[in-house]
Amino acid sequence: MIRIKAVDAQNIFDVCKLTTNQSGIGTTMEKCLCCNAISIAAAKYYPEMHPNAIYNNNVLIGFFVYQRAEDQADTATICRFMIDYQFQQKGLGKKALEHILRGLKIQGVKKVILMIDDANKIAKKLCLSFGFQFTGKIDHNKHYYELEL
Repeated sequence: MIRIKAVDAQNIFDVCKLTTNQSGIGTTMEKCLCCNAISIAAAKYYPEMHPNAIYNNNVLIGFFVYQRAEDQADTATICRFMIDYQFQQKGLGKKALEHILRGLKIQGVKKVILMIDDANKIAKKLCLSFGFQFTGKIDHNKHYYELEL
């Protein structure tokens, strides 16, 4: 069962240890995204950013950050989404994204924007399977995909 919990004092170090690197050793810049510690640090400077841990049956499996500005509360931008290398290719990314989208919809979000590194073919395939559409926008090699909820 997927559960989302805000990053807090109890889970911050474990969230920072998560990695997509197959070696299990986290690096500042991973293949298609920056490390979770950088995302958490950025959220301290941008109050519209919300870092969250993803759990499956009470086991920490991933992390995501979304932005939601007060003046555009009906739109959320998922700027980071990752599943730890140990839990990839088990269908958990799909379950997690489904849970995240459902939660955002309950919060009143009507449109979700997802930023994906163009080299991340797995993430691209996942977002397309949910009906996300490429917007044509590319910023710092991040391609923007959009979904109406």
